[in-house]
Amino acid sequence: MKDRSRVAWCVLVAASAAVLAGCVSVGSSASPTPVVSSGLASPAASTPGASAAASAPASAGPGASSGAVTITDWGTIHDAVPAGFPLPPGAEPADLPEGPYSGAFTVGTSAADAAATVESGLRDAGWTDVTASGPTEAGEITIDAATGSSAGCRARVSVRPLGGLTAVVVLYGAACP
Repeated sequence: MKDRSRVAWCVLVAASAAVLAGCVSVGSSASPTPVVSSGLASPAASTPGASAAASAPASAGPGASSGAVTITDWGTIHDAVPAGFPLPPGAEPADLPEGPYSGAFTVGTSAADAAATVESGLRDAGWTDVTASGPTEAGEITIDAATGSSAGCRARVSVRPLGGLTAVVVLYGAACP
């Protein structure tokens, strides 16, 4: 009878440890924490100067994204880029290894040209405090932007050479509508 009690106790302890391991995170985690939120405004309602057809790929400002968000080292981001977010012409969705991100794209232009297009597109769409840094030794250019139309709304766009293409990775802040 003692052996059965001891086995039951060991199973209980092991099960409790497994449950706690799934609930408690110690230190920094490499995997993101997805969170679902709702109540985002539509792009047309929240985009400075946007028309009812808020799907213009390179001209609309901060707009609605999906309701899902992810917590990253940079901050909490939407899991998708709104349809009107300024991207270089010809940008195609891509599945890139770095992540998480709101959107990843490839384009057949230089990193400098792609970054210049994104930077001017952000300014034209009403984003403020748009700053670019780089290129790094690896050729990466980072563009940080914020908008005064929505408190705390910010975005980061990383542009880097990727073989014969250029990768464009967007972190679209969850404080953005």
